[in-house]
Amino acid sequence: MQSGRFPLERIDEIMKRPEDFRLLERIPLTRPGLMDKLPVKLTDPWEDDELKNAVFIDTETTGMDPSSDRIIELSLVRCTYSFNRRVLLSIDAYYDEFEDPGRPIPPGITELTGITDEMVRGHHFDNDEVARILAGRPLLIAHNARFDRPMFDLRWPLFNNLAWACSMTEIDWDALGSGGRKLEYLVQSRGWFYQAHRAYIDCLAVIWLLHLEPDAMQMLLDSAIKRDYRLWAVGAPFAVKDELKNQGYRFDGARRTWYKNFPDKTSAETALQKLFALFDASRCRIELSNAATRFKLS
Repeated sequence: MQSGRFPLERIDEIMKRPEDFRLLERIPLTRPGLMDKLPVKLTDPWEDDELKNAVFIDTETTGMDPSSDRIIELSLVRCTYSFNRRVLLSIDAYYDEFEDPGRPIPPGITELTGITDEMVRGHHFDNDEVARILAGRPLLIAHNARFDRPMFDLRWPLFNNLAWACSMTEIDWDALGSGGRKLEYLVQSRGWFYQAHRAYIDCLAVIWLLHLEPDAMQMLLDSAIKRDYRLWAVGAPFAVKDELKNQGYRFDGARRTWYKNFPDKTSAETALQKLFALFDASRCRIELSNAATRFKLS
């Protein structure tokens, strides 16, 4: 059987044992030519909708280190959504382009993304077009904002104060019946497929997923407007990790530091004083956490 092709020759077998098969359909938004007819309506608007904009963002890069690696593909897909109903209404515009990083793309990145040196050679991002898509300070949504935001902020520091949301970490996918958070899994478990690891297609996959799961969109927006205070247990020795766990602290692998969120600054300051009973907490700090500050590079 040709890889990726539906096995038409097995139709009779499938009809006899349908319980033993699962059918995947291509995400409609990724079908050739569909996005040439913008805007694309997702949900009918209501007269009392409070209209806002979101831009779904994805990057393909030369590696994982924001300080040394470069973005080689950027995709921005601008949508309108109803803030009061928490639903996506339409896809209005998009920008997708390559940029030459000025050095060879690592073979592993080409294998993962399909992006070659020839594809990016001589290409550069259009800063004016990026600014047009981001006009009006829309909410930026990425499926791994902790990775995409630092990369984006370093390339476009003019926009490093925009609000961000993460569809991977700010949605309780377990509560929605999903045993994982990887985008491909979330989409495929709902009966759909797409060409992964290309920025433009990945954005459309997230949009389709949130369109299918209005509860997920509500969770994401509720998290984006939430304001809390994060206490970083900087300098906490390994010996106190169990006690930090018992107190509800979580470990941030990127910063290699324990942290805990609090609803107000007073409770965070009270918790900070308790840390002094465990270790020298003089380097601990409290940070305001909202959509404009989350996922920033520390």
